[in-house]
Amino acid sequence: MSAVTSANVGGGRKVAEFLLEGGHKKIGYIAGWEGASTQRDREAGFMQGLRAAGFDLHAREVGNFVLELARDATLRMFAQDPPDAVFVANDHMAMAVMDTLRFDLNLKVPQDVSVVGYDDVSTAAWRAYDLTTVRQPANRMVAETVDILLSKINDASAAPRRVEIDAPLIVRGSARIPEGWKS
Repeated sequence: MSAVTSANVGGGRKVAEFLLEGGHKKIGYIAGWEGASTQRDREAGFMQGLRAAGFDLHAREVGNFVLELARDATLRMFAQDPPDAVFVANDHMAMAVMDTLRFDLNLKVPQDVSVVGYDDVSTAAWRAYDLTTVRQPANRMVAETVDILLSKINDASAAPRRVEIDAPLIVRGSARIPEGWKS
């Protein structure tokens, strides 16, 4: 079977490296639905990046890709020994996390807590969020998918293709930017 995906493992690893280079020591993760391969891959890459640098995950909660559950996960995570950075499995939950940090817990982003999401949805660039995130290259993924489908239509015996597209880190203002960082 053919498949087109973004490099979720690599994207998760990039987030870990970025946060560690920014001097963070207590890093949390808010997971999406644990049955989703994208969630598992993003977390796996993130954990690989932390472990490669000799760090463990400080805190973990599950938001299930649901805004209200992400808010509850944030409140639980910050109730005791809060992290100084949080990677969130997707941007929509990351925005709920940021709102909870700012409006319910009176914390400043990124001064008190860095927040990084995943997907680079259009609202991530809004000034209210200015979310550092990993871009899921949707247009390139669609183009590759169409190319695979057309190949299969033109030649029913065409071999399945698996395409993984790099997911770049988009650095904005929701996370401490490492000194000398070049994106």
